[in-house]
Amino acid sequence: MVSRVGAHEAEARMNKPFTRRLALLSTAALVAIGAIGAAGAQVPPAPSVAERDGAGQTLQELYQAALKEGGALTVYAGGDEVTQGFGIKAGFEKQFPGMKLDIVVDLSKYHDARIEEELLRKDLKVDVAHLQTLHDFDGWAARGLLLPYKPIGWDQVPAAYKDPQARFTGLFMLTFANSYNKNLVSAENAPRDYADFLKPEFRNRIVITYPHDDDAVLYVFDKIVQKYGIAFIDKLQANGVQWVRGTQTPRDAVEAGKYAVSTGTSGNFVPVESSPLRFVLPTNDPFLTWAQTGAIFKDARHPAAAKLYMSWTLSLPNAANPRQFPIRKDVAPPPGYKTLDQYNTSPEDFLAFMRDRARVERLKSLFERLIGPVQGISPLKD
Repeated sequence: MVSRVGAHEAEARMNKPFTRRLALLSTAALVAIGAIGAAGAQVPPAPSVAERDGAGQTLQELYQAALKEGGALTVYAGGDEVTQGFGIKAGFEKQFPGMKLDIVVDLSKYHDARIEEELLRKDLKVDVAHLQTLHDFDGWAARGLLLPYKPIGWDQVPAAYKDPQARFTGLFMLTFANSYNKNLVSAENAPRDYADFLKPEFRNRIVITYPHDDDAVLYVFDKIVQKYGIAFIDKLQANGVQWVRGTQTPRDAVEAGKYAVSTGTSGNFVPVESSPLRFVLPTNDPFLTWAQTGAIFKDARHPAAAKLYMSWTLSLPNAANPRQFPIRKDVAPPPGYKTLDQYNTSPEDFLAFMRDRARVERLKSLFERLIGPVQGISPLKD
């Protein structure tokens, strides 16, 4: 097994200018709206009839209300690179002059603790949160902490991805699967199913996020063990894996050519031709897709701006240009891809997984035993 930390990892941190490019923001946990908001992004024209939220408000009307409120907004966004918020901020403020968006990107598991502290101190700073920790929304809703709101596009979000009382809703879909560098691996030899990572040609050329440091990657590894057995983890480690923190870290390392392949990462279904990175879905094995979920807090300081942000995220044309599966039922998947239900992936299954916290904690302990303790600083501080 490759050393988990050391000179190579330090070098990877020092050589990550490509993670700063706004054009590649769609590769991590803010993939959908990061791509939507990026300046110059190509999107379909706006609908001929203005969309309205559940209260009958158009985006323009929500914008004017937000300006009257003061034009400020704080969003806590689940992610693992600070740059993942840049495109969202730029796009939102460009479309809505006079608005100031403070978007704080951090791991979802840290955001929920941050929010809990603010609630206990009675000093709530966040207006909107959209996170991977889906179980948090159940808890906040049960405690009466969320503001019911049906944003623009709410009727087009499948029932499985939203609260029937409109206290929270999925804002965009995310998929984690496999990545490879086309300059190092041919398309024919690219890892599709997880067993492919045991190929001798990938020895010491694999980089993966610690599964016990990220619940989404933990879910992927739970599926691997269910299908291949626990001995698969021993074989994978014997083939040489660099374990890292953050789900964008391995993707960036593969793109830079430091490693050849990875799993448990995000990426564009339709590749960026200027990049050597390619993102592929498994042929047979299950993979992860979920609805990154958002909500407005009942005691938010800027409820009008929060409603604008939620509606902007789900509205057309923003949600009409997905880099992965669309969340709206009236939007087609990217060219060359079928609808989500045609693949071996289940957002509902991931939601059930996230709700079973006792099982999640048992799996974390298991993988810490199999792989070793998580090492390295937060990916947001490298």
